[in-house]
Amino acid sequence: MSRRIPPEIVAGIFAGALSGVAGGLLFATLHALIIVPIWDRMTSGLIWGAITGGAAGWTFAECYPDAVRAITKRGVLNGALFGALLWISIAPVTGVDALLRSFGLASRYELIAVAIAVLLAVIGGGTLGWLLTHNRRATIAGAVAGLLLVVAMAGPVPVGRSPRARNIFLAVLPAAVLGGAALGLISPVIYRRLTRGLRR
Repeated sequence: MSRRIPPEIVAGIFAGALSGVAGGLLFATLHALIIVPIWDRMTSGLIWGAITGGAAGWTFAECYPDAVRAITKRGVLNGALFGALLWISIAPVTGVDALLRSFGLASRYELIAVAIAVLLAVIGGGTLGWLLTHNRRATIAGAVAGLLLVVAMAGPVPVGRSPRARNIFLAVLPAAVLGGAALGLISPVIYRRLTRGLRR
């Protein structure tokens, strides 16, 4: 007997993909203002934004299913908070990378540095899902979202190299907050359409 994916999850994934594309465009705009324009490289960035946003939407739906079912002020605020928490959950990836670079270890042991980044991204995202729900599915979704977010950022941001690199790392935070708020606004619209179709 096949198990149908709950409409909350489907709506969260689709809403996340849309907000991921919007977040990618916002990030590209901030990158152009802070460092250099990257519009010519944004095709793959928008694809990764959609994939990463979909994973974040999945996690959001697992953690806040009520926020997916109806647009509420609380749901939008939970979305914004979720976006901020997701950014915070992967911030240690960049922090540890900066520490490894300061000791000259990141360039000397590059594969180990990559493995540490992957491990921290998975642990950070998974911990977020677990702390919000104490649910295994949310933990898995969070781990996937954390990993994909770091991949979409092209790995840890070398914040120690320049103030511009640090600023672009910090610029991901408002993009994540806005993307999370968008989840609280868009996912209920998609959910309503999905469930209307199911009722018919």
